[in-house]
Amino acid sequence: MFQHYLITAWRNIVKNGLFSGINIFGLAVGLASCILIMLFVRAEIGYDSWIKDSDRVVRLHSAYHIPGRPPFLTVRSAGRMMEAIRDYASNEVADGVRLIQFQQTIQQQDDAFPEQVTLADGSFFNVLDLPFVHGDKQASFNKPFDLVVTEETAQKYFGRTDVVGETMTICCVSDQPTTLPITGVIKDLPDATHFNLHMLVYLQPALFADNSSMLDTWTSVNVYTYFKLNPGISVEQLQQRIDYWVNNESPFVQIFEQNVGSMQNNSKVTDYLQHKVMPLTDLHLHARDDAGNMGDFSAMGDYKMVVTFIIVAALILLIACINFMNLATARASQRAREVAMRKVLGASRTQVAMQFLSEAVAIVLIALLFALVAVEICLPFYNALLNRELSLNLFDDPQLFLGLIAVALLVGIGAGLYPALYLSRFMPAHILQASKGGESGGSATLRTALVIFQFAISIILVICTIVVYGQTLYANKIDVGYQSDNKLILNVRAAGNNLQSLKQELLNLPEITSVVFSSEAPTQDNENNRQFTLIPQSADSDSGLAAPIQQVLNYYSTDYGFFEAYNISPIAGRLFDQAYGTDKAVQQPDGDNNIGAASVILNESAARRLGFSQPAQAIGRTLESNLFGNGLHHLTIIGVTPDIYFRSIKFDIRPSVYLLREDRFRVANLSFRTDNLPALISKVESIWKAQVPMQPISLQFLTEMMVAQYNDDVTTAKMFSAFSLLAIVVACLGLYGLAAFTAERRTREIGIRKVMGAQVRDIVKLLIWQFSKPVFIANLIAWPLGTYAMLSWLQQFPYRLDLFWLVPICLVTGLLSLLIAWATVGGNAAKVARGNPVDSLRHE
Repeated sequence: MFQHYLITAWRNIVKNGLFSGINIFGLAVGLASCILIMLFVRAEIGYDSWIKDSDRVVRLHSAYHIPGRPPFLTVRSAGRMMEAIRDYASNEVADGVRLIQFQQTIQQQDDAFPEQVTLADGSFFNVLDLPFVHGDKQASFNKPFDLVVTEETAQKYFGRTDVVGETMTICCVSDQPTTLPITGVIKDLPDATHFNLHMLVYLQPALFADNSSMLDTWTSVNVYTYFKLNPGISVEQLQQRIDYWVNNESPFVQIFEQNVGSMQNNSKVTDYLQHKVMPLTDLHLHARDDAGNMGDFSAMGDYKMVVTFIIVAALILLIACINFMNLATARASQRAREVAMRKVLGASRTQVAMQFLSEAVAIVLIALLFALVAVEICLPFYNALLNRELSLNLFDDPQLFLGLIAVALLVGIGAGLYPALYLSRFMPAHILQASKGGESGGSATLRTALVIFQFAISIILVICTIVVYGQTLYANKIDVGYQSDNKLILNVRAAGNNLQSLKQELLNLPEITSVVFSSEAPTQDNENNRQFTLIPQSADSDSGLAAPIQQVLNYYSTDYGFFEAYNISPIAGRLFDQAYGTDKAVQQPDGDNNIGAASVILNESAARRLGFSQPAQAIGRTLESNLFGNGLHHLTIIGVTPDIYFRSIKFDIRPSVYLLREDRFRVANLSFRTDNLPALISKVESIWKAQVPMQPISLQFLTEMMVAQYNDDVTTAKMFSAFSLLAIVVACLGLYGLAAFTAERRTREIGIRKVMGAQVRDIVKLLIWQFSKPVFIANLIAWPLGTYAMLSWLQQFPYRLDLFWLVPICLVTGLLSLLIAWATVGGNAAKVARGNPVDSLRHE
């Protein structure tokens, strides 16, 4: 019987080539979309679950919600938090570890290579039990400067993995090249990890004795902190323990009162300073919500995007299934007599239904073969888009193979169940009467409803695609407030005492118009917070500013000429100028009465935070701050600049202070004037090599850095575009099939209309109007749903596309959907309308 079902199914597929082709192509597109998205989802989920006891490892994140300023979110934490929580919550925590990652230079013979070096407490392998290839966790990582490398790193530098006992020279530790012994080799970490780990060095706290902001701090967040929970302890239990400590027994109560002021309305410290623990296996997809603009060890995933594309794949496949159902029920009148004859010859309703289900499953399995071929063809382009190395290895991955077969069977049964039940219910006595078919008004209504549903989904996807693309273009084209063209950003952290000689050599190049230093370049917008106090004046009593105003503000260190290089003009006051001789901030000798003096520039947001309604009111006023940790500085406000977008528009502009502090210079901002960029880069590299030997150069174009801020959004937009196009193609295939079938059924009607004088255009209009009505209705449904979805999505951007654009976007999408429907139906309608009416009316 089963063999008979298959033979009959194959004959019907071949006999009805057009409709079978439409179904197979549509289902193949839907299945291919599902497979591609499934490969992406499989790569995104399960991160770090391969680590032993991963379900017991968590990471501590920090969030500061200071009144009057944008929230500061980060996946890092303060240096003293690990030991404090490990000791206080000893019932919940088995151990903890801090990680600090730096870009360092590895010196091998006469060559130098950039590497990410990770410093970690000796408890690292107690918390993160990574497998060793050579050595072991007890003996390989138990004293300062022990070095553990991955297999890949060992192969890179030594050509083998058994390198225990070898040494590697790192530049620099405490400003000196340091040779470290390799004490262990661990397996290469798989792709499914958020760690970017190649070289692991035992953390020696003495390295940061002169930099208390790294480890000896409660508020400066520079380390990644992980804890391993005791067996049976949940994340919620540890979170409750930490919250209780922060609110009642931690130093944060006093710190908050000193820096912000007393808490009001029975509020708690955790209303302002939050420390959140997140499971290790959730970090890749969920850490983005806590990361702010500081990022993580590696590129973060996006749980919302994963869910969105799962839904998109399901919708495309659903549209293909609807095509199958529509075409199957539309052809009911052609199959009705077949069903009646089967029943007359003794077939039961179950057997008839099984016959149609067999056809559906056979079509889906054929479509699956085409889908697999399409996936193999598309994978290189898909990987390039996602910057991944996804692969489809069915025979090496039985779980994936069985999953695809299960999906195919599920789709076949889901798509074929209604047509099978619908067609198998026909009664022979009714069908075999002359001129009787199986079509009913209810069937036609259902088909119309399904066409509306198909196009509504497609239109919503198109609206989403246009809005996502529009927001991405808006982010890239927005006036950021500074001149970004013709700028090179050179990392000078390793230049040491050679900064000025390096600057002079660069200025000697005819292509270079200016070289200015700063702590960060635009887009490298790190959090550097410090408390600044506005010193009151006697005249302030009249304006309500009699009491000192304390504010925690972000600050940058900039060089003379920094603002001029970026074409930023002050809206009040002046910029840093060497002619004044008092602008620079210099560390003062230790002493109780030593108060330094310097100048500062504010942005508009900082001026408002300090209580100035007009920028000019801030000029000449004095701020007080402990800049160097050993005494106060009085800082005269000499200028106010406009608010500028130094970071992605995904984040608010922060109230900021600009200082001229040379000890914090980390980058050189090079302005150039030439079209021969390769020659310029070659010259800059030669100067760097001469001035800073044995240190690899790090040089980027600012425009590329700005574009890179929105790479994830561009990828999302491209994926949306591709899958929206596929959804429209599949929906139009179904519409074409229905139009072809409708034209075929109305052949005699069209012949009669032509005999009665109807023109070709009249018949084309008639058929087009029939299929335009469901598209009109689909637009009316899709517009509010798509608009609501995009309004919700746009809320995450402080600076976003004008909501007015949603109106023309909906109108353009509606017109586009109608044009596509008309093009789909019109060609078929014109072909039928041009037929000879004699041929249409010649047979009964």
